[in-house]
Amino acid sequence: MLRNDPWELIASMKSLILSTINADGSPHSSYAPFIEKEQRFYISLSAMSTHSRNIMRTPTISILFIEDESNCSNIFARKRVTFDVRVKPIERNSITFNGAMTLFEDKFGEMATIYQTMSDFYLFELTPLKGRAVFGFGQAYDFKNGTFGNVGVGKEKG
Repeated sequence: MLRNDPWELIASMKSLILSTINADGSPHSSYAPFIEKEQRFYISLSAMSTHSRNIMRTPTISILFIEDESNCSNIFARKRVTFDVRVKPIERNSITFNGAMTLFEDKFGEMATIYQTMSDFYLFELTPLKGRAVFGFGQAYDFKNGTFGNVGVGKEKG
């Protein structure tokens, strides 16, 4: 049984941190506002952004949700959830696109409505493949097959 709920931490966030790979193979970190539905995350990015171009070229990335420094009780053990995700572009005006845009509007208001009308913004669906939630020392949970479970001592981490 989990002592903390990773999905509750994620629900308290408005943005996620993206780790993508540049064309030369070097890492690139950025962030994006997101919405979550049924354990999938949706981000809307400009085609002009570095992370958008990186995602289109290499559709497997890592994302991070992390507790704000000002709210943490121990800077060395900030609550965090990381996922390796598969990225899928969502076709504009599809059922998935329109549903996600409604959720963006509910969460972020008028600014999300403006982005929806801008033709250089693309919607991406991020599906977690594997991950880990850490809530402090001795409180780590692996994400596999759609669920979080305790990290086994002596077991291979993956």
